Amino acid sequence: MDILWSIITNFLTDSTILIGLVVLIGLLIQRKSADKVAIGTMKAIMGIIILNTGAGVMSGVIANYLSPLLMKAFNIQGLVPMTTSVVAIATADYGATVGYIIVGAFVINLILARLTPLKYIFLAGHHFLYVACAVTIAMACAGVVGLPAVIIGSLLAGTLYVVLPAINQKSMNEITGGQPLAMGHFGATGYWLAGQAGKLFRKSKDKGTENIELPKWLAFAKETVCAVSAVMFILLAVCVGAAGTDYLSELGVSQNVVTFLVTQSITFGAGLTILLQGVRMMVSEILSAFEGIASKLVPDAIPALDVPVIFPYAPNAVLIGFLSATVAGVAFSIIFSFVVGTYVVPPILEFFFMGGAGGIFGNNTGGLKGAILGGAIQGILFIILPYLYFIVCNAILGPYFVTVVDPDFCWAGIISYGIASLFGGIG
Repeated sequence: MDILWSIITNFLTDSTILIGLVVLIGLLIQRKSADKVAIGTMKAIMGIIILNTGAGVMSGVIANYLSPLLMKAFNIQGLVPMTTSVVAIATADYGATVGYIIVGAFVINLILARLTPLKYIFLAGHHFLYVACAVTIAMACAGVVGLPAVIIGSLLAGTLYVVLPAINQKSMNEITGGQPLAMGHFGATGYWLAGQAGKLFRKSKDKGTENIELPKWLAFAKETVCAVSAVMFILLAVCVGAAGTDYLSELGVSQNVVTFLVTQSITFGAGLTILLQGVRMMVSEILSAFEGIASKLVPDAIPALDVPVIFPYAPNAVLIGFLSATVAGVAFSIIFSFVVGTYVVPPILEFFFMGGAGGIFGNNTGGLKGAILGGAIQGILFIILPYLYFIVCNAILGPYFVTVVDPDFCWAGIISYGIASLFGGIG
């Protein structure tokens, strides 16, 4: 099992290695020269590493400063949506089941892509691990473990790898200008809802986020990374003001307040710059390689990639979606706590990445107003669905008070619990 787990974690669940292998195979199928194979493979891997580096820089600002400042400022304590914590619990107690589901689901994905009209190959490798853990925990709560859990989990996850990209493909074609790219992310139903909600403002579609007219004194904000930095400065300043400057020292900050705000906000913008550059490099190589895969292995294959792949197409919508998701998510979490008696800690990092994507899908169908509503929908989903998943999986997750985050991890877990309940006690 240790050898199998090592193979799984080093190849299938590592997006860098997985995409590198896909590009390598695609170029070899096309019988490219050795130097072109080497260059294409290395540039694809570099693109992923650059993307992850940028995302890591941005995540550091949010995780190390913005999230704790927000929780301190508003005295937030409660159920923590943190998928990685659920992963740790699942792999510790049900590691074999998780490993077999990862492999089985990927095989199902390839079979379905080959034999059905859903030609999507899911390449967000870390989601292989996350969804396997989410469904494994849920099925264990229903009393199903071992081989039955592997079969149910593999079929469900593998089917989602082609269905989730499919529901957003029409919008993806419009957003990317017809590029053969799909959304391979377990926030897909949220993005679909954002696109549908944006249609409420279809008359305003031409007034999109990328055509916003700004006064001269805000001309710098036409550069998206500058606008993102400015917004992060304001968010941090508000939270520092509410939490108190003394709290910064508890976070290990030795700079004065102004220096801290400036450096961290610009660091966040720099991270976005790095991320966008990585996306461009990665996409270029993947599209080239997929010509070989589509011609030989899976006819008309379309790569389903992680959410940042669409950020370069509407960067202003990303910012607007982030703000909308944050405001809606924080406000709704307070309201929701009075309704259910449990406070769900707002997942600020997800508000940026998935709220930003919701902004893009909403903007695609409803312009600026659609982007605002699309982002807000993500913020609300991140409070309701993690709570519902926690209720279903309370038997295991209750003592830890953690839950998964992304909407489709929650849905997949709840659905797998329902299916497993029909065969309770098996395994």
